[in-house]
Amino acid sequence: MQDRIRREVLNELRRTFESRTLPLYGMMSYHFGFTEESNTDYAVHHGVSFLTLIDIFETTWENALPAAAALELVNGFCQIHDDIESGQPQRDERDALWWIWGPAQAINAGDGMHALARMTALKMIGQGYSPEITYEAINILDKAGLTACEGRFRDLEMQERLDVSPESYNAMATERTGALISASLVMAGLIAGKNEKDLELLEGCGRDIGLANHISSDMEQLWGSTPESNLEFLNKKKLFPVVMAMQSAGPSEKRQLGDVYFKRVLEKDDLNKVLNTIESLGVKQMSLDRIKELLNSAEQCFERVGLDNEKVCRLMDVIHSGNRII
Repeated sequence: MQDRIRREVLNELRRTFESRTLPLYGMMSYHFGFTEESNTDYAVHHGVSFLTLIDIFETTWENALPAAAALELVNGFCQIHDDIESGQPQRDERDALWWIWGPAQAINAGDGMHALARMTALKMIGQGYSPEITYEAINILDKAGLTACEGRFRDLEMQERLDVSPESYNAMATERTGALISASLVMAGLIAGKNEKDLELLEGCGRDIGLANHISSDMEQLWGSTPESNLEFLNKKKLFPVVMAMQSAGPSEKRQLGDVYFKRVLEKDDLNKVLNTIESLGVKQMSLDRIKELLNSAEQCFERVGLDNEKVCRLMDVIHSGNRII
């Protein structure tokens, strides 16, 4: 079922671009892996999670394909801007869009995706959904896009600071990574006719999963096995293990971390200095424990919405299919 849903989401995205001839849409197609040059299988995790939950709620999911494509278009908008922001030259083991066409055109393509997302979501009316449901789905999508931008603002604002509290980190990571996960779950609940309380629970599930995923990504930056995995560290992003280390560090450890993060430019050798400082503080296990706590909380939320253990496991497997949990 998951493979079928994924194929249908990709087909819906293809249809979004195929009648448009301006090279701008060729750039968008490249990002999603639809051109000969890209030659890759794009992971449509938000759309697949959204439709899978609709199916779990025993509601017809095929009519909701425009909303699934809209989720992926907003996610593509975020990815393109993330690559430019971090200077990431590759995504999914191929050249990033900005690396080929330049930052200015890439920003244009990303913003175009955001506009296309709303237009695509409006097609829900033609699929039999009421104007009220369609409007609310677009409202959820718009709020998620804005929240994701707010999280990125917080992230950039923290970049030159060392005194980042766990509460500030949680707010940033929940917004940046959890916004679209929450939107996919809440939109599924909306289409399945869930009540306001259930929709709030689903939103909370998405926030917990998003925070867990962000912490996992931060751990990959510090302990990942590939050279590309350290880019956010080199950009001086405040990673969860470092934030937690600063909370428990003594004067000596804080001075060592400060010597690294107050440098104008970080180098690869600085990673070992940071690891030598923080690993003695037990933050790796602390991070793993926090991830486990958040995922358990999300699973309990799903159970309160009425999902049995088998359905919870199915949904969590889909959500995490594209997110490495260390």
